[in-house]
Amino acid sequence: MIKITLKNVEPLMLRSQGEFEPLVTGSHNFAESLIIPRPSTVAGMLGSLKYDNLKTNPRDNWLLKLDHLLGNITIYGTLVEVNEKYLFPLRMGNLFALVDQIDLSVLYNIDKLGEKYESWEKEIYDLFYNKNKLFDVIHFQRRVGIKIRRNTKTAEEHYLYSARYLSFKGNVNYVIFINGNDSLFENIDQKFANLGGEGRVIELNATSDSVPIDTDTDYYLALSPILIPDESLSDFFQNLDKYLVMGKVDKISLGFDIENRKRKEMFTAILEGSVIRKEFINFLNIIKNKIYDNYENYKIYEKIGYNTLTHPDQLRIKRK
Repeated sequence: MIKITLKNVEPLMLRSQGEFEPLVTGSHNFAESLIIPRPSTVAGMLGSLKYDNLKTNPRDNWLLKLDHLLGNITIYGTLVEVNEKYLFPLRMGNLFALVDQIDLSVLYNIDKLGEKYESWEKEIYDLFYNKNKLFDVIHFQRRVGIKIRRNTKTAEEHYLYSARYLSFKGNVNYVIFINGNDSLFENIDQKFANLGGEGRVIELNATSDSVPIDTDTDYYLALSPILIPDESLSDFFQNLDKYLVMGKVDKISLGFDIENRKRKEMFTAILEGSVIRKEFINFLNIIKNKIYDNYENYKIYEKIGYNTLTHPDQLRIKRK
């Protein structure tokens, strides 16, 4: 298995769903970066490294082109690494945290506390406040921009926007894991690439690593969004309390198709940092037959990094 680190060279803008319009009177004149990039953003960056050497069918959609470029590899992630130690995303509604493995392990006993709910509630909130490493490692940069006329270099009226960019403090990287043989990715060393639609510069480095794949446990932590097929939404929401311990369900976009100048498809998803029960894994396996016509696409979504799960006690990756 290959471990690839992504280190930002400049502040990042990792956009989520929604349109962005810099008009003063517009409803979307503020852009805010995600903390962790979507898998399609990372996979698109890796695919771009091979674009010069491989031809794609211009009639294929973005997903099939990316599948062709990446070849026989599977991507897992994403983690945050600080001084060679991993931080894991954790989410409860709109609360978001980055926590270390030791603090995260208390979640494994979440359903065994029962009548001790009050003490358990304190443990949960400690993870998001007292033990949250998020603001120890990240730094937001707020910027205000205007629109400039190209011919006269003067400001155009009614255009003013603000944006919140993301950067890191100290020795902090994103980490993904790649399973499969690929000489290009295996030999990445201080390689610079562009991440996201704004093409922000990052530095890539690769090392060999051994992370166990597939583990059975009562609870799982989502390291990337878990995509819910539209055909199964009714069953999913009817049994949400059985599947989700804590976290957030939202409608997300898989990014922007720059080549065709349109937004990629949208999915209902359990967001990264959510804690789910094993019953949800069983649910996903059952619905395979219900989405037979679209299952090939769904497998590619998993291949590029979506639906990555890990054990709360140790870094052991699982796919349904």
